[in-house]
Amino acid sequence: MEHGRAQFRRRYEGVFRRCRSCGFMFVEQPSWLQEAYAEPINRSDTGYVARNLRCRDRVRMLIELLLRPDGTFLDYGAGYGLFVRLMRDLGYDFRSYDLYCQSWFCRGFEAPTPLTGPFEAVTAFEVFEHVVDPCQVVRTISAVTSCLILGTALLPDPAPTPEAWWYYGLEHGQHVSFYTLRSLESLAGQFGYRCLTDGAGLHILTREAISPNIFSRLASPWRRRWVHRFRRRAPLTQQDHDRVSKEMLSGS
Repeated sequence: MEHGRAQFRRRYEGVFRRCRSCGFMFVEQPSWLQEAYAEPINRSDTGYVARNLRCRDRVRMLIELLLRPDGTFLDYGAGYGLFVRLMRDLGYDFRSYDLYCQSWFCRGFEAPTPLTGPFEAVTAFEVFEHVVDPCQVVRTISAVTSCLILGTALLPDPAPTPEAWWYYGLEHGQHVSFYTLRSLESLAGQFGYRCLTDGAGLHILTREAISPNIFSRLASPWRRRWVHRFRRRAPLTQQDHDRVSKEMLSGS
C-alpha cells in the first residue's frame, strides 16, 4: 500500500510503499540512485566516524562472547573500509567487500568477487537501508556465513510520514528500504536464520543457538572491562603494513 510521497534530492518524486503483512517499507523504482551514488558516502553523513568506532566496540564484544576470534570475518558494503581497518587494528582478520566504493583504508584486504567463504560472521552496518532487493543480498551472504550482524534503524511505530523522519534521507536519496522487526524476522526465516535484535539498530541473523539476553550482556560494564583486560589481541597493523609494502615493492 502507498504510505506517502516525497521529493528526493530536491527534484525527484518518490513513492513510499509498505507491506501490509510485515510492515517493510520501500521506495518504489528510485530512478535517481546513479546520481545519488556519485558520492558513495553522502555529504550529510556526519556520523560516519563515530558510528564506525561504536560498531567496532560492539562487534568486538560479540566476537569474544559468541564467535571464534581466530576466524575470518567480512564487512559487506564496507565503504571506505574504516571499520575493517579498525577491526584489523584490534587483531581480527576482517576483509572488505563493496562493489561500489573503493575501500581506501584497507586496500589489499578485499574479499574476492564473487564472494567465496566461509566467514565466521559477516557485518553490514548502514547497508540494508540502501539496497533495492534485500532478499538478494541476504541470499548472497547466507551462502558464506551462518551469522550476519547488521545495523539499520527500525521503522518507528506508527511509521512517520516522509518528511517526519531523518532516516528516510530525502536530501541524499540513498535510503530506499526500511525495516520493522517483523520484516527482519521474515527475511531471516527465508534463509534459515533467526533474528535477535536490541530493538533499535543492531540485529543478529544467526543459525546458531544464541541467548536472547546477548544484548544485555553487551551492555554490561564488567563484561566490557573483562574483554578489554583479558581478551586483547595483537594488532595486525604492522603485519599488514609489512605485507602491503612487500607487495608494492615487488610490483604485485
